[in-house]
Amino acid sequence: MNVKNTALEVRNISKRFGGVIALDNVSLSVCEGEVLCLLGENGAGKSTLINIISGVYQPDAGEIHLDGEAIIMKNPHYAHQKGISTVYQELVQYPDMNIMENIFSGRYEKRWGLIRKREMYMKTRGLMERVGISFDPTLFIRDLSVAQRQLVEILKAVSYDSRIIVFDEPTASLTEEETRTLFKIIERLKASGNAIIYISHRLEEVFRIGDRIVVLKDGKNSGEGLVKDLDHDRIISMMVGREIEARYPKREKRELGVELLRVTDLNSRYVHDISFELREGEILGIGGLVGAGRTEMVRALTGLDSATGEFLFRGKKILNKSPEASLRNRIATVPEDRKGQGLITILTVKHNIGLSSLRALSKLGFMNRKKEQNCTVRYIDRLHIKTTGPQQPVEDLSGGNQQKIVMAKCLATEPEILILDEPTRGIDVGTKVEIYQLMKDYVKTGKAIIMVSSELPELLGISDRILVMQGGRITQEIVDVEQATEESVMRYAIARGQS
Repeated sequence: MNVKNTALEVRNISKRFGGVIALDNVSLSVCEGEVLCLLGENGAGKSTLINIISGVYQPDAGEIHLDGEAIIMKNPHYAHQKGISTVYQELVQYPDMNIMENIFSGRYEKRWGLIRKREMYMKTRGLMERVGISFDPTLFIRDLSVAQRQLVEILKAVSYDSRIIVFDEPTASLTEEETRTLFKIIERLKASGNAIIYISHRLEEVFRIGDRIVVLKDGKNSGEGLVKDLDHDRIISMMVGREIEARYPKREKRELGVELLRVTDLNSRYVHDISFELREGEILGIGGLVGAGRTEMVRALTGLDSATGEFLFRGKKILNKSPEASLRNRIATVPEDRKGQGLITILTVKHNIGLSSLRALSKLGFMNRKKEQNCTVRYIDRLHIKTTGPQQPVEDLSGGNQQKIVMAKCLATEPEILILDEPTRGIDVGTKVEIYQLMKDYVKTGKAIIMVSSELPELLGISDRILVMQGGRITQEIVDVEQATEESVMRYAIARGQS
């Protein structure tokens, strides 16, 4: 590795939000031609630090040095001028504009008041050639896949001639193949002398692409080192401050209960001839590649999409024509998009947890404040949600704690079946372990879980049985999960495409 000069250094940065200390005397540096992996649990301070580097927040104390010179990062526009760009996990784009318009939004070159589209087109092509990708710059954002939209954000970052590029959980919605494409782009940027700060909860990515790590915990520096000198256990210990004996709860030999749910011939615009059963005490995993129809199956199952099919709940026929009907039938869903579909982030912890239980928490149309408060406190304690209290706005919480709020909202309805769509996406290792244990404890009471996951180790580590999907259909049922491998699940996921 040929590490050049230090490109960016932050020294003794501190930041407080009201009574909460987000960063406490944090320091790090990144060199030209280096990939620095910034790690830590949700709430460790990573996002706050990145927002300070990007000019979104101003630090209460500390300094930022660029090429050895102290600067004040006034705002994001100033950061761009200084060659710092951030590719955020939450994409902010204009769906009804095309690729090149999104990349150069607010920076259009004009002649006599008219946008010079030919020049913009050629510049976009040049950017694509620079990072090694190719698709039509005139395609609308709304017509792109999540992976393609992520690539557009990378092109936008490069378009600022950025020397320092921050990637915030860039692979959260990408397939393995798309992830490989992203890593090739990062390697190309690194070879060109760019300094990369890479945030990820997936430690396998750190070992694939990282040169050095810096770990934050509770807003403080917790450790750092060269990736080649570290292993998974050491990194996890720095992140959580303790040794984690196992990523997944110990698999217990147990008899499953009676059939809880039977789905027969579920069909919608996106899924076809889906049939399966679910038993008491079971965690049923749903695997497959992105686009296989897993989330679409959940939407059809819970009444979000129009669908046909037969549902038997404890042997009795039920109609699941809407999310409201699904809740009445004791089926609750934690959606893949927690912010867009699971939370109202401007509301408080209390109001979000009670959203799906308004009938149970009210009488004659008036909320029973005592019931609402007791319900909130119970789930804050049960799920170990890190919050200042029931009145804290959800938008102030970390991603992992926001996910716990969505789970609390669902559990408060006292469902017998919990559907979890990508329950640990974008969540740190320590919080993942807590959620896995919560899932195991939940099914021990005779209830059941359907879990959609793109992470093969997670499917194999937590599921009692796995259904693999491809092209909107179930292609394989894996009963003996202990004997299955990631390779075998992947074979089933692509089987139809190879036939």
